[in-house]
Amino acid sequence: MNRIILSVLIVIFLTSLAMPQKMRDKILKNKGKLEQLEKAKLIEALDLNEENSIRFFSRRSEYKKEVENIEKKSDEIITELENTFNSNDKNIESKQTQLLNEFLKNKEAYETKRSQFINSLNDILTKEQICKFVVFEKKFRDEIRNVILDKKSNSHLKNNNNKN
Repeated sequence: MNRIILSVLIVIFLTSLAMPQKMRDKILKNKGKLEQLEKAKLIEALDLNEENSIRFFSRRSEYKKEVENIEKKSDEIITELENTFNSNDKNIESKQTQLLNEFLKNKEAYETKRSQFINSLNDILTKEQICKFVVFEKKFRDEIRNVILDKKSNSHLKNNNNKN
């Protein structure tokens, strides 16, 4: 019974993660253009001078590399979890539990890195600029997600109209 409940929870959990992975893949295709747009909007939103802009984006670049490694590890864990679904191994539940715990620790590491990065900006940005940065990041991510979802829903509408 516990094994069934654990398996169902893992399936639900992974299903909820599949959509963000697909969105991340789409975003990576246009990563260069997107980063340039984000950078220009950030400079404007934070009203950065040249010196602070260089320092900020240098530190942010280091942070993004670290986060990329964490996300890559998360993707590897998800792939391993998916592979367990087709396994006939008798110890699969313990393997799934181990992988799920790894995944959750990885997410904690991501959040810790994010907190460290934001707290490290005190020597470059004012408190107001840091707050503007946090708000900007959230709104920019939401905007990109909405654009992607709008394109996706529009393509579904076109496909459905073509069938009729």
